[in-house]
This record gives sequence, C-alpha cells and structure tokens, in this order.
Amino acid sequence: MKSLLKVILWFPITVLTLVFTITTYSKLTQTRGIHGLIRQEMTGFKNQPITFATLPKITFEIKTALAKEDARPLVINKYLTRYDSPMAGMGDYIVKVSDRFDLDPYIVVAIAQQESNLGKLMPPNCHNAWGWGIHSEGTLCFDSWNEGINTFVSGLAEKYLAYGLRTPEEIMTKYNATSPGGAWAKGVNQFLKDLQMGTL
Repeated sequence: MKSLLKVILWFPITVLTLVFTITTYSKLTQTRGIHGLIRQEMTGFKNQPITFATLPKITFEIKTALAKEDARPLVINKYLTRYDSPMAGMGDYIVKVSDRFDLDPYIVVAIAQQESNLGKLMPPNCHNAWGWGIHSEGTLCFDSWNEGINTFVSGLAEKYLAYGLRTPEEIMTKYNATSPGGAWAKGVNQFLKDLQMGTL
C-alpha cells in the first residue's frame, strides 16, 4: 500500500519538477539573449560621439542674487562693529525693516553715521542715532534699537519716500535744509559709497 502511494505521488512531483526546470531554463536563456542583444547594440555606439544637453546657466545667477541679498546684514554689521557703534549686531533688523518699507538699508546706516557717528553722539540710552524728532523742544528717545530703527525707517518712508525724496540730496531739502554747501548730503553719500563698495 505504501509503495503504491509513493509511486502515485512520485509521478506528479516529477512532472512538476521537470516543468519548473524547463521553464526556468527557458527564462534564463531568454534573459541571456536580451543581454547579448543589448551588448551588441551598445557596441554599435562605441565609436559614435554622444552629445548631452547642457543645463541652463540660471543656477549661477540665482546664487549670485542670493549672495548679494544675504550680504547686506553682514556688511552692515561689519560696518557698525568697525566703528564701535552701539547698534552693532542690528544689521538683520535694519535690513528686515528697510525691505518692508522699500528703503535702501544702507541709507539708514549712512544717515546714522552722519547724524550721530552711528549712535555714539546722542543722549545716553536714547536709541536715536538719526536725530529723528530732535528739536528745540526736546529729544525723541526710544526704549530699544528695534523701536528706534522701526520708527525712523517708517517715518522716512512716510514723510520722505512717499513724496519722491529718495536720494541724500532730496532728503536733505527737508531733513537738514540748512546744511552749508550740501555737506549733509555729501557726508551721507560718502558713507553710502563705503557701505555699497564694502570699504570697511
């Protein structure tokens, strides 16, 4: 009985094994044939030049623009530090606020240099390096540099830029109209040039 059962099971197992072996061999042969064909096709290209499309040169331009944009806070901080300004380290904030009001951040620093030697010639803890709101009735002071920068930049934008006064010469006509021989504008322009050229 056991022998008969073995014979009955042996036959289908053998057939299945044989079918599996033939199928596997057939697939392997086909794969080798495809690889051989690919190899043969690639050999045909061996002596032919291959051309590649060039990438556009946008990457460099974008990096350059970003580098210029990102350099402004660094230039300002370096400038403020070089002249021992109490505003040293405020470059990022000056740029941020100036950009919000579409104002050149360098002119904010240049006016501070002209008015108070970058905040060194002002009442103690006044945080007003621009002479903003200083008149015969008193001195306008701020609680922090953030408040001073924000007030000055927004005021310059609203009372000067809004009326087309953008250059030092134009701003001077209202900001310091009594400046002899345009000395105020000349000073601001020189400091602007130093900042723009990175002359630190």
